[in-house]
Amino acid sequence: MEPQCTIVKDDVKSRPPANPIPANFHLSSGDAGSVTRREPLHELGKLLYQRFADEVAKQLSPTEVAAEPSMARIARVHSGEQPVNVNHVSGVCYQAHSVLANHQDGPKALYTMSVALGCACDFVVGARPATSAGRFKNLRSGAPATLRMESGDAIFFDGGSIPHAIPTIHKGTAPPLWHQALPKGFGGARVSVLFREPDGWDAKYMG
Repeated sequence: MEPQCTIVKDDVKSRPPANPIPANFHLSSGDAGSVTRREPLHELGKLLYQRFADEVAKQLSPTEVAAEPSMARIARVHSGEQPVNVNHVSGVCYQAHSVLANHQDGPKALYTMSVALGCACDFVVGARPATSAGRFKNLRSGAPATLRMESGDAIFFDGGSIPHAIPTIHKGTAPPLWHQALPKGFGGARVSVLFREPDGWDAKYMG
């Protein structure tokens, strides 16, 4: 049976419409039994990781998997060697004119499943940050790729090592359900829900 969970509108925190900076908000965290943990959200994260792992096993060769640490990580989910350990679920709320600057999430591997809700956006991965701000020694960059993420799309990657940015949100592209679910006057155009494993916990596999 799939986990049943709901992110209610009161969970989503946004900034005033004139403020272009995305707003971060907490949804769930901690070990099982913690008062800050909403277990259905963690079960949903595990389900997403497992489904992605199954698709990777079908679509990529062993050589392709070995070439990318995040794919090697997810392959260990498929094999059962290293089960999923989602310990933090959070969100980011964007206005229609918000911009997420190119950055890394930290100095260690930080495997992240990001689920898009609301308006579509351009999600750029791999471009080397122009300045040292937000750039760490574990940086892995190369030819940048731009992905258009529609509402309901998900991406799995190492946000700690791979730079990523959102330069554009496509206003007016959210599905009807988005407008029905949110309160009147809500300024947000897009929300990303992030399911993360502990940063750096995969170090023994990183060489």
